[in-house]
Parts: sequence; C-alpha cells; structure tokens
Amino acid sequence: MTKLGNYPAPEGFRWIFCRYRKVRGKSEKILDAHEYGYEAWAFLVRC
Repeated sequence: MTKLGNYPAPEGFRWIFCRYRKVRGKSEKILDAHEYGYEAWAFLVRC
C-alpha cells in the first residue's frame, strides 16, 4: 500500500493520519483509504 505524507511537514504544521474520511459538501459518503490503495489519508493541520 502507498503511504501519504512521506515528507516532513512544513514549520508550524503537522501530519494527521486517518483511515476514513467524509466527502466534503452535501454528500454523506465516507471514503476508506484501503479501497484506494493507501494505508491512511494524510492531512496537514496547523499546530
């Protein structure tokens, strides 16, 4: 499986990893990273 967020986070940010995520907008769909060949979704968030 592919890993996301393999490089260091920029200063003032950190990586958050989660297997499932909701689609933004009106849809209530939930995406599973494993179905797309990823271990987890990676998001940058401010510290």
